[in-house]
Amino acid sequence: MGKNCSYLSNRESDSGFGLGSWLIGLFIGALGGATVALLTAPKSGKELRGDLQEGARALPEKVSELMDDTLDLYASGVNYAQLAVEEQSMRVKRAVAAGKLAAAKKREELDYSSSTVLPFQHH
Repeated sequence: MGKNCSYLSNRESDSGFGLGSWLIGLFIGALGGATVALLTAPKSGKELRGDLQEGARALPEKVSELMDDTLDLYASGVNYAQLAVEEQSMRVKRAVAAGKLAAAKKREELDYSSSTVLPFQHH
């Protein structure tokens, strides 16, 4: 499990685009979209200023909710990946154990067949 986590962090640092960068991009995009929507809506200056103030007041709560949801989704994805890796690891371990058992049985058969001397065989 430790290797998997370091792999994920290495991939994020290699690409330079980790969760933090994604969240910043998401925040900037949402802020830009909201600004464009407010500025293009047909409203009076007073209404627009009120909407902007209301949006500014609600922004920290919305960002907090978005962060919580994103972190929950990220954690769920990491947990799913870890479980999938663990499951595959167990399958490989079972297959290796079954292979070792089959090899031991075959070795035993070969040892038994070479140790028995039939009447027509000469030693």
